[in-house]
Amino acid sequence: MGIFDRWRRKRIVTETPARPPTPISELSPEVQDEIVDLVARYERLVARREELQQERSDLTTKLDRGELTPIEFRKQLMAKIQEAAQVSENLRVTAARLTALGYRGVLR
Repeated sequence: MGIFDRWRRKRIVTETPARPPTPISELSPEVQDEIVDLVARYERLVARREELQQERSDLTTKLDRGELTPIEFRKQLMAKIQEAAQVSENLRVTAARLTALGYRGVLR
């Protein structure tokens, strides 16, 4: 497809029928339990990500007030950044697993 084939792309998108979500009650009990566990894990990870953002801003405030030396600040900030990266990766994996199980709930 070329750059100017927008009408083709639009036609292809509109012609593909949307698959309705499978109600959770029609899934096996094991899958239902896994979805519930994954959603709870996802919510915990989102909460931790928000806590890390707050902790990072607190570190900056402490540095500005002179409560931390630049070396201490960098050390603590790097630890927070590494944890935030791990949390983001876990969020991605959890969201992918939920999608694979057919969960179509709202994820932040």
